Amino acid sequence: MKKITLLLCILFLIPYIQPYTIHADAKQLSAIGDSIPYGYNLNKNNHYPSGKAFPYTIGQQAGLEVTNLGIPGLTSHELLTAVQKNEIFRDTIKDSDYIVLYIGGNDLLNLLKKHKGIKGIEMDETAVVVRNLLFNVYSTIMELDKLTDAEILVYNIYNPYPEEGKSLDQPLHYINAQYSSLIELLSHFTNVKLVDAYQAFKGHPEYILKDDVHPTAEGQIVLANIGLKKLEKRSGQN
Repeated sequence: MKKITLLLCILFLIPYIQPYTIHADAKQLSAIGDSIPYGYNLNKNNHYPSGKAFPYTIGQQAGLEVTNLGIPGLTSHELLTAVQKNEIFRDTIKDSDYIVLYIGGNDLLNLLKKHKGIKGIEMDETAVVVRNLLFNVYSTIMELDKLTDAEILVYNIYNPYPEEGKSLDQPLHYINAQYSSLIELLSHFTNVKLVDAYQAFKGHPEYILKDDVHPTAEGQIVLANIGLKKLEKRSGQN
């Protein structure tokens, strides 16, 4: 995931906001997070979010107007800062009926890049990254809850390197178990649900672009479908 500093992202954010309008009185879905909801590397260039990104598919299927605030390279701390301080984020969130959130991949990828792979990473160092990620996600959800009554769908993290096998899959299983516990706790006093991207992608390397860490168009459809299932359970649809 190509690193873009939060400052530069905010300066150039307005052109990236691409609402997908279904009809004038449609309910609002806002996507926040990193390059995954942005649909990175699905277009010839990455100047704008891809129309194949999963938030747009959810919008099409559920009849929702979509605003995509995904920013490639964003970390969980940077997302928290944007939700707390950036007026574009805050105003969009206030008007939302649904929010989809995917974040955390860059927190982990930055650790892998630092060590040029998973080898050599100490458990203590991983624990610090995971602790900070969970704190930032918790703080982000609490801030979202202050701003809106929207239903919040939080995606956990799929394995971006399935070829690594158990060496990365086992740590991710642990991380996502903590993620699940956090969302379960928060669900008792906020309007949040967990969407299990990790299990949906497990055993499906074809969902990830070759020599890349981002979802294929098929992978984006999978992310949309598992999110739609959560919305349908809420609305009582079949």
